[in-house]
Amino acid sequence: MIAILIALLSLMLPQSPAAVSGLVIDGGAKEPVAGARVLLARVDGPIENSFVVETDDRGRFEARDVPPGRYRVFIVDPRFVRKERTPEITVSAGQAIALGTIPLVATGVIAGKVVSGLGDPVPGAYVRAWTDKGRVAEARTNDLGDYRLFGLAPGTYVVSAERYTSPRIEGTSYVGPTPPCPDCMGEGAFRQSLASLMTTGAYIDPRAIENRPSSVVYFPGTADRAAAAPVQIEPGAIAGGINLRIGR
Repeated sequence: MIAILIALLSLMLPQSPAAVSGLVIDGGAKEPVAGARVLLARVDGPIENSFVVETDDRGRFEARDVPPGRYRVFIVDPRFVRKERTPEITVSAGQAIALGTIPLVATGVIAGKVVSGLGDPVPGAYVRAWTDKGRVAEARTNDLGDYRLFGLAPGTYVVSAERYTSPRIEGTSYVGPTPPCPDCMGEGAFRQSLASLMTTGAYIDPRAIENRPSSVVYFPGTADRAAAAPVQIEPGAIAGGINLRIGR
């Protein structure tokens, strides 16, 4: 009877929080990673009970006052491939869990220039990196035609370039591109009635009348994706000079 009462009292009393600590390093350079965000995502409870802490200048982190429960551990830093430390951890009341050293893999960069058939810089063109899983990264060229695709996991990529979509006429509508949302790939679009544009005398881009389809070019200079030259990215490497030439 006394044992049952003790067990009931232990359930009624608030559970002591725990602590989770570890060290995050660059797996290649073997140096500490400062400023990485460590997420303890609650598995068996409300997501609001998750924890986020940052590594210090020595790459160390410690999440204190962690409630007992099960957690998945993620490490996020824009310079590295997102890492999930497996397996998930089970935190008990008052426990101090040391996760040890967690290595990250540095991301790579693909950079180059997009020019026209005459060799002039093409500003505002979309440059995209593809894997067998689809499009994984996208950037737009600057006024000099330069682009930089960053945050790429080590692997093999196909690189494409395409001009910003031209306005077009669809039935009784004038359709044009708009800037994408900050975290979206590709363009947005607006749609206006041609009748209202003609009535108000609003500007209509001549390219909508020409109705020239946008063409995609794959590195080093082919319209056939199967014939594209793959670009290999190693951890932390920069593959420069991936230049593309696109027509009108």
